[in-house]
Amino acid sequence: MIGDYNWGLKTKGNLNMLAKLYFVYEAIKAKRIAKNAKTTNFTFHEKDFVIPDSILINQTIEFLKDTHQEFLINHCFRTYLFGYIIGKSESIKFDRELFVIASLMHDVGLTNNHQFKHKNCNCFAIEGAIETGIFLEQKNVEKEKVKIIQNSISLHLNIKISTDLPEAYLLNKGATVDVIGKNLKNFDPNFLNLTIEKYPRLNFKTEIHQLMKQQCNKRPQSRISFLYKNGFSTLIKKSTFEQ
Repeated sequence: MIGDYNWGLKTKGNLNMLAKLYFVYEAIKAKRIAKNAKTTNFTFHEKDFVIPDSILINQTIEFLKDTHQEFLINHCFRTYLFGYIIGKSESIKFDRELFVIASLMHDVGLTNNHQFKHKNCNCFAIEGAIETGIFLEQKNVEKEKVKIIQNSISLHLNIKISTDLPEAYLLNKGATVDVIGKNLKNFDPNFLNLTIEKYPRLNFKTEIHQLMKQQCNKRPQSRISFLYKNGFSTLIKKSTFEQ
């Protein structure tokens, strides 16, 4: 599958012409669906803000604190919250622990000590999946669970993901809300206020744009470079989030 972990290992994360055409097709289809989509109001409860307590999740949070900038840490937590609320509202069955870890680790390929490390990798999402796999294997996580998390991280840059891959689907949805404000109007304003109060954005638009530009400059054949050339940077700037 284009964008998944195995694809990344085989292609180094470079988009060929067929993959680019696939992305264009998915973008056109997504626009058509969005025009006809009914507005869904996502409900929430205060308990939704409680991050599940497990040894692996706590170890992952400590890893984030040691490796990520604060604005990126907050983005990862917001991504989880947005994705989790969407999952509940759409009655999607998913493994909550795996989704938490995928959300928290999905941008590790943008951090100083974990980016541009692998010569055979030209995509930060794939590199993040590789680094996440190393981290999880050190914690003796089952291979099947590692695979689900790595695929979720690898796929999160795709335009559309099937609900047959629930953790990947929700990670993509959650990250898209936070980065470009997609479907933001579906969320309760109180939920948005509480989320940003708990995990402030800290000049997120500017900071993430700088990281993306760095990736585009060094990895011109990657998915993020292709997305940036086709308007993704404008979507970030036009997001209804202030910063």
